[in-house]
Amino acid sequence: MKIVTVLLALLLLCGCAGPETTATTAGEATESITTIGEATESMTTTESKQFSCDLVFFGDSITADSNFDEFFPELSIVNLGVYGDTLEDLLNRVDSVRAANPEKIFLLGGINCLRPDNVELCLEQYAALLDALGRACPDAWICVESVLPVGAELDPDGRENDAVRRFNAGLEPLAKERGCGFADLYAAYEKNGALNPALTRDGVHLNFTAYGPWADCIAHLINADNQK
Repeated sequence: MKIVTVLLALLLLCGCAGPETTATTAGEATESITTIGEATESMTTTESKQFSCDLVFFGDSITADSNFDEFFPELSIVNLGVYGDTLEDLLNRVDSVRAANPEKIFLLGGINCLRPDNVELCLEQYAALLDALGRACPDAWICVESVLPVGAELDPDGRENDAVRRFNAGLEPLAKERGCGFADLYAAYEKNGALNPALTRDGVHLNFTAYGPWADCIAHLINADNQK
């Protein structure tokens, strides 16, 4: 699969000896993504210009578990999802994205730090993240992906998903202001105001076979000529 080739290419470019890398799955996600993150962050500017990819998926564990290489096999894809990442963590890993030198960046983040009382703060952090990505990857087109809802069993009073909706409502104009695209993943995974129980294994993370709606949601953005 092309994602395997891309990840191995990153390791070879950096001269890093890491564990054998496969497409990120449940048991291997943390190890493989950490390896790639370390590899890209260690690359110099000159080295990063020698490598490029079509797409970077940048985010937390929900991104880390994804299998977009199966949906878009003709494209070179780098998965830079890391379990537990907050918006601040993503900001600290922007150099990993720069080193991958992508044509397009698909960004999903916020669920690990978002609470009912800090929506505005998270939007400020997201704006800073978009600005940092824009500086690091001035030629890349960025797509902001809305945060997915959480399962009803994790949100009995509805406050968490209300915060998610308020956050997403702020993301769309934020993306527009910065010339970014916007993908409404929330709508693709919501059922009765919460995460569709048929598509999740724990109320937060998706089933490993549940990335089809996401791929459908972004396919037209991947195929469109929407580069900067």
